[in-house]
Amino acid sequence: MSYGGSTESQEVTLEAARKQKIHNLKLKTACLENEEYIQELHVSDWSENQKQKLAAAHEKAAELLLAVETGTKWNLTQAYDLAKLMRVCGLEMSQRELYKPEDKPQFMDVIGLKKTLQELKQNRNKTRIVSFTGMIDNDINKVEKIEEELRRSQLDATQLAQVPVSCLKQVEDIMNVTNIQTALSSTEEQIKTVLAQIEKTNEIQQVAMADGEMQVAEEQMYTKVQLQERLIELIKDKYQIISKVEDENGPFKRIYETQKKANQETTQMKDAKRRLKQRCETDLKHIHDAIQKADLEDAEAMKRFAAQKDKSERFLRDNLEKQDECWRKIQDLERQLQKLGTERFEEVKRRIEENDREEKRKVEYQQFLEVVSQHKKLLELTVYNCDLAIRVTGLTEELVAESCTAIKARFDRTNQELSDLKLEVNKEYLEFFRMLYLTLGNLIYKKEKKMEELDRNIRSTHIQLEFCIETFDPNAKKHSDAKKQLYMVRAQTEEELQMLKEKQSKAQEDFQPTEEQLVAAGVDFIHPADEQNEEVLNRRSKMVEYRAHLSKQEEVKIAAEREEIKRSKNLRAAGQPKAVGGSPGYGGAGGSPAQITNTRNDY
Repeated sequence: MSYGGSTESQEVTLEAARKQKIHNLKLKTACLENEEYIQELHVSDWSENQKQKLAAAHEKAAELLLAVETGTKWNLTQAYDLAKLMRVCGLEMSQRELYKPEDKPQFMDVIGLKKTLQELKQNRNKTRIVSFTGMIDNDINKVEKIEEELRRSQLDATQLAQVPVSCLKQVEDIMNVTNIQTALSSTEEQIKTVLAQIEKTNEIQQVAMADGEMQVAEEQMYTKVQLQERLIELIKDKYQIISKVEDENGPFKRIYETQKKANQETTQMKDAKRRLKQRCETDLKHIHDAIQKADLEDAEAMKRFAAQKDKSERFLRDNLEKQDECWRKIQDLERQLQKLGTERFEEVKRRIEENDREEKRKVEYQQFLEVVSQHKKLLELTVYNCDLAIRVTGLTEELVAESCTAIKARFDRTNQELSDLKLEVNKEYLEFFRMLYLTLGNLIYKKEKKMEELDRNIRSTHIQLEFCIETFDPNAKKHSDAKKQLYMVRAQTEEELQMLKEKQSKAQEDFQPTEEQLVAAGVDFIHPADEQNEEVLNRRSKMVEYRAHLSKQEEVKIAAEREEIKRSKNLRAAGQPKAVGGSPGYGGAGGSPAQITNTRNDY
């Protein structure tokens, strides 16, 4: 029911009240005119006629008084309104703060939440790693329950529906985080392909070395280095993919901040509704006290009015009896009769006024009950809506908490999987780095040995060239070209050796972060550099043994040659004169073959 009204409605009410007031005035005027007429009859000289007329007038007076008492109405006069109720009862809640029956609930945004959850339910990633199916079904049930509650209320759920929006958006985002296994599948296939190629290269190299094709074996080693470098690049690609997925998964680490913010918002909403409910309950208590007080006052007033009316009835009866007595003593008591008539007039006038006051009081009491009833319903409706809002807000909190817990579970599971996968990739990197490092170390060792061999050949060729220059031997040109060719080969080999060392150094530098991660993870392994050093020592040990064996045979041969030369010298000394200068072949500056041999061995 609306307390406000248009100007036209107020004018109609005022006009009806004015007509009612005129009607009441006519009733009182008729009653009082009759009483005046009675007074006039009291002073008449015609006692008998006056007595008869007075009896008739008394009968009419009784009827008119009954008409006044039953016909007087003041219900169209506005004696009690909401402002007076709030002032008298000390109410705090104004009508604009209360929910009204004609208010419609606003829950379209809640329906939008249900639509969002149904769309999330269709997401193909909802069951990956950590399943969101149960959480989404529970959230849909909660939203449907919220919607059902809101339909029975007058609440505006627009602000409430905004609370879980951010959380549901993060649910959708975390379901769309890249699947690390799918992202790495292409790289894993490439690694398998490269490993197969390395295996094939190893087979070709082993066959070539067994056949003595060192050039082919060397080419295959270079090919293997390129393939192993490709493995390192693929491992780095896997690190980049893992890092990308970690970056995608990283923002969800702060999910509890979203939950905390949502809890703060729902707590503010609950507190606001609790405060509103408390204010309404306070006003309801005041109204209940006012109703009890009004009921007591109404009962007391009606009791007083009934007592007054009984008293008045007794008075009128006594008055009639006294009038009869006066008529018997009319001549002696005329003045007393006139006085009694006047008293009657005054009593009737007072009674009419008392009746007016009583009717007005009744009307005010009824209006009070109507206003209180309407306002009480609004307050009770507001309390109901506050309770419902608190329940709905609690369901929303549960929705947000369950969503955030699911997001945290998937985030932790994804992080654990990424950590385990990174450790496996680090071990895989260690294996590929070991293959590359040992291969490069093998090449470097062979190139260094080749450099040593080239240096020995260069020194030997240089000595031969010096011998030829000393004797103007035409073979000097051949030794000179051979020496230049050896220097060219040595420069090329030195360049290749430097390139291989740089590759090995860069590979070791790139592996350093992975090595630190493996050590931090507690993985025990032998560093490829240590394996390479051990392998080099083993090779050098074998070469020393081989060289010692060959050196022993060479010493026997040299001793035999020296013995043969000594015998030749003795024979020449016995059969020929002593030469002045050295011959081009063996004597003088040219030197003997044994000397040349000794010189070569010295280098």
